[in-house]
Amino acid sequence: MFAGTICSHPQCRSVACTPFDKCFHHSSAQERELILSHLRSCLEAGGIIKDLSIVGGDFEGLDIKSSHVRASNFSFSTFRGCDFTGSRLSSCFFDMCIFTDCRFDEVHARYCVFSGSAFIRCTLTGSTMVECNFMGIDSLSNDFSSSDLYFSNFSMARLLDTKMEDCNLKRVNFRASAIERVSFLWSNPEEAFFRKEDEES
Repeated sequence: MFAGTICSHPQCRSVACTPFDKCFHHSSAQERELILSHLRSCLEAGGIIKDLSIVGGDFEGLDIKSSHVRASNFSFSTFRGCDFTGSRLSSCFFDMCIFTDCRFDEVHARYCVFSGSAFIRCTLTGSTMVECNFMGIDSLSNDFSSSDLYFSNFSMARLLDTKMEDCNLKRVNFRASAIERVSFLWSNPEEAFFRKEDEES
């Protein structure tokens, strides 16, 4: 797991970016480029990212296709037009992030945290996202179709104009969520939890 070293900037309690001593916010433009270069070098060296921490990062057009991201922290980051297609994500933190026009197709994710994040016009089709935490996300115009979402948590989420067609929704938690214009066509919402009573039955 990432070390969680605190940023060296005075009075900052954010986690420093691996392997540097400052968080992304307090890094200079040159230091930020070094941080991104380090990430790209990890991807190029076999596509494995492990124990990496880039909190509050700003990524545009990042190609993470077919990579393996493990035990890493990208909390409070912004992703625009990034491609995670075919990647494996395990025990990663993407909480409080913003994903716009990103692709998560055919992703295998397990024990990942996306809570409090915003997904806008993203595709997450044909993916296996098991026991992941989507609690409190904002989902606008996204497509989760043909995905296995077994035992994932979408409680207190806001799901608008979102497709969850032909999905495995067994034991998925939708309690206290705002669901508008969401398609569950060919899925099994009867095996999901929408109220506390559903979980107890």
